[in-house]
Amino acid sequence: MTLTLKVKRLTDTAKLPTYAHEGDACFDLYADSVTSSHGGTVFTCTTGLAVDIPQGYALMVYSRSGHGFNHNTRLSNAVGVIDSSYKGELMVKLTCDRQLTYHPVEGDRIAQAMLIPVPVVTFEEVDSLSDSERGDGGFGSSGK
Repeated sequence: MTLTLKVKRLTDTAKLPTYAHEGDACFDLYADSVTSSHGGTVFTCTTGLAVDIPQGYALMVYSRSGHGFNHNTRLSNAVGVIDSSYKGELMVKLTCDRQLTYHPVEGDRIAQAMLIPVPVVTFEEVDSLSDSERGDGGFGSSGK
């Protein structure tokens, strides 16, 4: 299945998203500018891009696995959820969980993203729910 995502460059230096390999689930987002804070452990990255997410979809933004494994760096908000109504610049905030020599720079791949379909959910209040084997067993209820 192919879906078109309309992308607007907000700067002359913005780099369009790319897939690293055929069959990848996510495409890469690139830093257009980077500012750091908190002693160089938090980085706010602009992409220089705005997107027109199709109605019925959301753009999910995730950390890159190499950032976590190689640099102890993650998205500050864990996962970014961009609604189809948002038309502003895509931005990514990265947090290093320990002081490192890693510093993203302009042109670096800073996150990965995917479009996912989002159903419209209606809510029905009920007096009881269907039974399941787990029931209301919470954290740790399935063993080790």
